[in-house]
Amino acid sequence: MVNHIFRQQFLAYIQGLAISQQKQLASSYDTDNNNTPLMQCCFIGDGDLVKWCLHYSISNVNYDGNTNNGAPLYIACQGGYTEIFELLINNKTDVNKCRNTRASPLYIACQEGRTEIVALLINNKADINKFTDTGTSPLYIACQEGQTEEVQMLINKHADINKCSETGPSPLFIACYKGYTEVVQVLINNKANINQCNNEEISSIYIACQNEHTEVVDLLINNKADINKCTGTGTSPLYIACQEGHTEVVHMLINNKADLNKCRDTYGVSPLYIACQNGHTEIVQMLINNKADIAKCSDTRASPLYVVCQEGHIEVLQMLINNKADIYKCRDMGSSPLYIACEDGHSEVVRMLINNKADINKCRYTGGESPLYIACQEGHTEIVQMLINNKADINKCTYTGASPLYIAF
Repeated sequence: MVNHIFRQQFLAYIQGLAISQQKQLASSYDTDNNNTPLMQCCFIGDGDLVKWCLHYSISNVNYDGNTNNGAPLYIACQGGYTEIFELLINNKTDVNKCRNTRASPLYIACQEGRTEIVALLINNKADINKFTDTGTSPLYIACQEGQTEEVQMLINKHADINKCSETGPSPLFIACYKGYTEVVQVLINNKANINQCNNEEISSIYIACQNEHTEVVDLLINNKADINKCTGTGTSPLYIACQEGHTEVVHMLINNKADLNKCRDTYGVSPLYIACQNGHTEIVQMLINNKADIAKCSDTRASPLYVVCQEGHIEVLQMLINNKADIYKCRDMGSSPLYIACEDGHSEVVRMLINNKADINKCRYTGGESPLYIACQEGHTEIVQMLINNKADINKCTYTGASPLYIAF
């Protein structure tokens, strides 16, 4: 039925049949899925075949079968078939007849960007706030798909601009998540709640920062979004931008007075700490230049310098040392930055710490293991040699009496 000439010949053939046969054909159902000829003709977008179906089986105009394809109008809206839309409307079709997910013809037209169909549906009194079974509205799906014109049309007809889906995102949130700047501008211009959060207390500015949508972030900031609004775990927009390495976003947030030392509720980690952990050198420098607390530790008392030594980010380490970070600061179990660098085999980090007068024999509180001991245990030969060359105590034992030589064997 793809070939237009074949369809014309097919229509001519069936129109030559007896009226009773034509009525029987038009009223039949597919034995596999219960689809009607009208539904199938709407699928392929053939107006002449649709006219024939409607002429001989008008009772099927709202029938949707046992599948999730939707009724004829839904199918026509999905395909963007305006001629078929008009035919169905003129034959008293239900403009709000939904498929089994409760998605309406207007919903699918907005999703597919069928602008002319959307206008026709609105003019024919379609319910603009008809929600699917997941609570998403036509406006929401238009925002999700970046359909700016459809968004404006729905808002002009007083669609609920702050109606959230069941999982909590608002139309503005989803537009920010996808990075649709024009849609975001339309929503803001029409008084969308700029600080509305989803069920996890994630705000629109947070999600825009997380996904590095800089134009959207700029729009939100200029329209007074709460720049320090944290998620349910206490994670700020600045924190997530630092974590992901979004330098331009971090710069924008800092310039607009974001709280540089706002820590997550879980683990107490600061933006500087997470930037150090992930090795985002430029962001670390930016935070330090703007007076971020370089000694701010996590809940385990691990400092930014400690985590840099753990991860082996040599350039970031140099930056922290240049800015007077405490190279002796130990975490809660007493392991020093030098100790963790020795344990994880970061020889260049070890060298830099030794050159900056780190305590080479500083042992853990919990077990008494020295940097040399842990390097021997882990088999980091180059580090062992470096420590010995710098006068590490080769006989320094743990609390149980184990020496570096013992553990090396």
